[in-house]
This record gives sequence, C-alpha cells and structure tokens, in this order.
Amino acid sequence: MSPDDRAALLSRAAQAFQSDRLGEAEAIYTRILKSTPTNVKALVGAALCASTLRRDAARALSLLDRALQVSPRDAHVHQSRAATLNMLGDFDGAVQAARRAIDLNPAAAHAYVNLTDSMRVAPGDPLFAHGEAALKGAMSDPDRSVLHFALGKAWQDCGDHDRAFAHFCAGNDLKPAFTGLETFAAVADRQKALFTAETCTRLTGAARTTPRPIFIVGMPRSGTTLLERMLAAHPEVSTAGERPEVNHLSSRFFDQAQRPGMPPDAAIRQAMTRDALADIARAYVTQVTPCADAPAPQIIDKMPTNFWNIGLIAACFADAPILHMRRHPLDTGLSNYIANFRTGLDYSNRLDTLGGYFRIYDELMQHWTAVLPTRILDVDYEKLVQDPQGQMRRILTFCQLGWHDGCVHPEKTTGVIATASRFQARQKITTGSVHKWQRYAAHLSPLIDALGGEDWIASYEARRA
Repeated sequence: MSPDDRAALLSRAAQAFQSDRLGEAEAIYTRILKSTPTNVKALVGAALCASTLRRDAARALSLLDRALQVSPRDAHVHQSRAATLNMLGDFDGAVQAARRAIDLNPAAAHAYVNLTDSMRVAPGDPLFAHGEAALKGAMSDPDRSVLHFALGKAWQDCGDHDRAFAHFCAGNDLKPAFTGLETFAAVADRQKALFTAETCTRLTGAARTTPRPIFIVGMPRSGTTLLERMLAAHPEVSTAGERPEVNHLSSRFFDQAQRPGMPPDAAIRQAMTRDALADIARAYVTQVTPCADAPAPQIIDKMPTNFWNIGLIAACFADAPILHMRRHPLDTGLSNYIANFRTGLDYSNRLDTLGGYFRIYDELMQHWTAVLPTRILDVDYEKLVQDPQGQMRRILTFCQLGWHDGCVHPEKTTGVIATASRFQARQKITTGSVHKWQRYAAHLSPLIDALGGEDWIASYEARRA
C-alpha cells in the first residue's frame, strides 16, 4: 500500500468515525493494519472502534499498547488510552494516562476531558494552569471548545459555578447555533398522525423475541445511564448500550413503504402488516444481540432518543418493556448544556433550543402515554435516587423480573460505559444531582423562557407528582 493510498484510507476512516459509521471505520483501519501493522493512527482508530462499537476493551488496550511501543511519546496515544480506561472504569489509570498526554502536549484538548471525566478536580490542580495557558495559544475552534468544557467541569468540581458556567458557555458558543427545531416538530407531528389511538390498539405487537429487548428512553442526561446500570446488574439482563438499529430499521421501512401515487402516510399504514413488523423485530434482535455485554434473556437498548420510535417499537414487540426516564426540565436542560456531546445533539449548544426541543419531546411523550397506556413505565430520576429499592421493585415487576440486590448497587457492575455520565454512573447512588440547576439559576433565563416560563415548569412538575 502506497503512502498516498494509506493517507486516503485514514482520511476516509476518520470521516466514517466522526459520522458514527463505526463498522465502516473499523474495517478500514483493519485493512491498513494488514499491510502496515505499526501504523499508529490506524492502531488508535481501531482501538477506539473496538471499545465503542464492539465494547471490546481488551482488544482496544492491546492495540493502544502496540501503538505506544511504536510511539511512546505520542500524546494522542496516551490520550486515547485514557479515554479507553475511563470507559472501563479504571479512573486511576485514566488520570495517569491523561496527565502524561498533557505533559507531552499541553494543547491536547481531549486529554483534559479524559482527565476531568475521570476524577473530581481539587483547587490548585495543575490542569488549570496548563489549560488556561493552552487557551491563550493557537488552537482550532473544536479543540478550544473541548478545553472550555473540561475547565468548566473542573471549576464545577471546585464549587465555582459562575466560573464554570462561563467556560461551558464559551465552549457552546464555539459551536454552530441549531436551526432545526421546526423539523423536529414536524417529525413529532407525523408520528402522532401515523400512530393514532386506533392504530396503536390494532397493532398490539407483532413478535415475541428471544432475547427480549428492554428499551430505556427519555431526554439525554435524564438518568438513563443510571437506570441501565441498575437493570444490567440483574443476572437475567445484559446491556447493548445505545444502539442505532431501531432508527435505522424504522427509516428503511418507511422509505421502502412508499408507493407511487399514494400519500406517504397511507402507504406506511398499508405496509405495517403483522408479518412486516415481525420481520423488523427479528432483524433488530439479530443485529443487537451480538452487541450485548453478555448472553442474557433480556437485553437493554439505552438509546434515549428512541422516544421518537415508541409507536413502531410497540407495534413490533409484543412484550418489550419501554422505560421512560424523566427528570426536572431545568436539571435535564443544564446537564445537556454542560455535556460536550460529540455528535447528533446540536440542539444542546444553546439554552433556548434546548428548551424548545424539550417541549417537543414532552408533547410527543404525552401522546405515546395516551395511546399506549400499558406499554410505558415512567421512571422519575429524583424518586429513583431517593428510593432506589422501592423504585427498582416497581421497575423489575414491570419487566417481569424478580428482585436482585445488585440492582441497587450499580457501582459494583463492570463493563464499558461510553456515555458522558460514565464517572458518576460508577459511583454509589446519591441525590447530589437533584436540583443541581439551582447552583446555576442566575444563568438559566433563556432555558426557562424557552420552556414556557416558570408556570409551564410548575405544570410539568405537577404532572410528574
């Protein structure tokens, strides 16, 4: 393979990875390594694919160790190793690797994220001086944004919420403002029109599959990872993490259902036969089962945004539990705003679009609850952390599972966590994040206004009571 061919393949793999086409990226990196086993960029890329796509931490660390043998002073390799160790829950190892990356390259923005995501930062930590100095130098806007988020989290750990918010705001302002709320609203309206009460009564679930999926849905950062960890502690349950298959299968089905001369929604309704829906269920299980962290009768799919697809999920699966995680809208909005999502959640870059998106989500969930009253269990984050045993008994009953003590000790479970909440998800259950928004209240007026004001928030909370 020529250097030019290798460079072109590395570029394609990087683009695929950034677009969440992880299988495609992994295949390209594997192809490069067959001809050039010591290519550091391919080793690192393959490692990140292995840990994220196939949850294969042992292979990821092996690839990164090979990269370190080739290039022991490469900050990117140490940074990637920190990210992998963080996902595994080896926070001491992640801190050590991240600090080594910063020592080698003080402008390695992602190393600061891996560091702050792996520990609670104390005042006077050297990362503050290194980070502030790096911000004064030449950096790309994406790296500068990443570093602002890391420093925001560090100041938050130190209790300086005004300084923390200034960094979170700066990090978000370096990202483009989102302009697609109207599109989201239109998609929600179409779901409501397609899945009416009559349709949902008629389509009661086409298939019972083995294993049976458990869907955890809700706004991102609403506590879905905590619930996943608690459920995954049950011996009859494993988790596949956040899976895109429902969305992919849904889009493909809707596209293939179109018929010339027939209105799109009418064509979809006609195509939603019991056999077609059962085929979707079987295809989903076939694709997701190999991604689970262990064989089990029930597999969790923790893609929060599957709330868009609840109608189709209920139509395809006769008995798959749908757990809807809810949290105070200001806590949810704040948690989204201060989390530096890599891709796909651009509405979280601004407080006003966050509020608008939350309203669209809430109205769609009200529709699903009305037309599928027995298929969805609402789980409130605040109740879950305040009474984990009582809430888990309720959840396990809904999932037709017996009691297991490990479900209230998620900090003891192992495995890969690829979401932004991986550090707190491995801690003991606490109420420390309940009403966290109050520490940032002086900065949240745009979010409050976009939600509809304090009266709307009060009405939302009354519905949850």
